[in-house]
Amino acid sequence: MALQVFLDYRDKMLAIMEQAEKGLGHAVPSDSLSLDLARTRMARVLTAYHLFADREMFGPCAARDPSCRQRVQAVALECAVLTQDFRGFTRGCALSPVIDRWASYRLDALAMMARIRKHLAAAEMEARYCVGTEKAAATSYRSAA
Repeated sequence: MALQVFLDYRDKMLAIMEQAEKGLGHAVPSDSLSLDLARTRMARVLTAYHLFADREMFGPCAARDPSCRQRVQAVALECAVLTQDFRGFTRGCALSPVIDRWASYRLDALAMMARIRKHLAAAEMEARYCVGTEKAAATSYRSAA
């Protein structure tokens, strides 16, 4: 169940980025509404994903399996930092219109998307590991009867 929730969040974020990339060509768009909406959607999904990952996936996994604690906590920390950085990125876009600074915005947006994709790849590996340890813990109990 937790893995499916993770995969759903991942798929939503990948779909948002795929759609946003269509508007990130070299030419300055006539308006930035679709990019503004994509950033807003991404901020919401990324925040919800961060809360889910911390509370229901990586936090419990780190507590349950000391052998992977450092690795899982590193992914969880990157998730928190990424979420904060994306909020800052979004605030910056609200303060300074993206069309007025298109070249730098375009590069910043592509870099942020690459960073999110990199995090999702690492997080998926850890999520699959965590689900595996959860199943192992649930099935490792043996009755004396």
